[in-house]
Amino acid sequence: MTSSKPDTTIAAMMGRYLSYGPNDTISSRLESMVNNEFCSDVTFIVGKERRRIYAHKLLLVGASEYFYAMFYGNFVEADRREVTLEDIEPDMLLLILRYIYCLKVEISMENVRDLFDCAQKYMLRELHQQIGQFLYEQAKSANALSIFTSNRYYSYPELDEACLEMIRNNPLYYFNHVDFVSIDRETLFKIFTSPAINCTDDQLGSALEIWEEANREDNTEELRRLVKQSKRSYNCLKLLVFGQSMNEGFVGTADPMHMTLLSDNPLSLYGLGVYIMSKANVVSVEMKIYDENIEVSSDVFEFPNSSVRAVHVADLFFEEVVMMPQHRYRIEIKTSPQSKHMISRNLHIYHETISFGFPYFSNDRNPIAVAHLFCNERDQELKKE
Repeated sequence: MTSSKPDTTIAAMMGRYLSYGPNDTISSRLESMVNNEFCSDVTFIVGKERRRIYAHKLLLVGASEYFYAMFYGNFVEADRREVTLEDIEPDMLLLILRYIYCLKVEISMENVRDLFDCAQKYMLRELHQQIGQFLYEQAKSANALSIFTSNRYYSYPELDEACLEMIRNNPLYYFNHVDFVSIDRETLFKIFTSPAINCTDDQLGSALEIWEEANREDNTEELRRLVKQSKRSYNCLKLLVFGQSMNEGFVGTADPMHMTLLSDNPLSLYGLGVYIMSKANVVSVEMKIYDENIEVSSDVFEFPNSSVRAVHVADLFFEEVVMMPQHRYRIEIKTSPQSKHMISRNLHIYHETISFGFPYFSNDRNPIAVAHLFCNERDQELKKE
C-alpha cells in the first residue's frame, strides 16, 4: 500500500493539518487539535455570541466524568453533534480544552476563580489540585490576609494552614495591614480562635476593636467573649535569658542590651519578657531595637502593674524582627515613670541550635536584663524572602 503526503495547503485551510516535523511532539500535536475541526465529532456553541468551538469526545471523556456522562449517559447531548454551553465564555472553554488535551494551563490571579469553577463543574480533579498548588505558592507574607480570605471560596485546607501560620507568627503586622479590616467574619474567627498566636490578649482585643469599627453591621459579641475566655499560648519558642549576677534596684536609665546572633539560620524575634518594678499602677515601656546602628523596631507599651511591691515580667510583643547571623543588635528599654531595672552581666541562653554572643562589660556598665526572648528559627528558604 502506498501513501502520499497530504496537500498541506488544502489541509491547513480546512483545519485538518498536523505537523510531524523533527521538533514536534505528541503534546504539541494534541495542543494543535484544540478547536481544530480535524477529526472533531462534537461542536460546542458557546456563550452569548454563540461561538463555535470544535472538540473531540474521546479526549473529553478520558479527562472528565462530566463529559463521559454527557456523551454516554442518558442525556440529550449524547446523540447530538452540537452542544450548547451558555454558562462559560469561549476563551475560558479554550483554556479548559487546552488543559484536557495536553495538560497545559496558564493560571493567574485574574482567571483562577473562573478556572476553579470550571474544574468543579467539569470534574477535573487534577486541575483542581493544580489550582490549589498555585494559590499555595502565591501565599506570601504581604498577601496572606487576602489569600486566606479568598480561600473561604476555595476551601483548600493546606492553604488555610499556610496562611494561618504566617498570621499566627506575626499577627501585629497583619493587624496593622490595610487588608485586615476587609477580611470577613469567618476569617477573623479563624484567626482569633487560634490556640497559639504571638500577641497578648490586650493586643488581640485592640485588633478586634479596629475590625469592629470598620464592620459595624457584624455582631462580634460571641467573638469578644471567646477572646476574653480562651486560653492561648504563643506560637514560638520562649528562650530564657540567664546571667551570673542579677541585681535589682538600679534606678535610672540602664545601658542597652547587646547581642550577636552566632547560629547559622536567621531568627524571627517576636517579643521580649521585660522586668518591671515600679510604684506606678501603669508603666509605659519604650523599646527600640537596632541592627548595628539602624533602627529596626520601635514601640511603646502600656503595662498594668498589678502589684507595686513585686517584680513582674511584662511580655512585650511587636512586629517580627528578622535577626541575621553575625549581625550585632542593641536593645534599648526605657520606662515611664522611671522604675527600678534588673541589670545583669555575662548573659547566656541554652538551646541546641540557637546561639547568641553577649559581650562582656566591666563594672562601670549596667546592661539591662531581660527575662526571655520570644523567637523562632527561620529555615533556609526564608533567607531568600
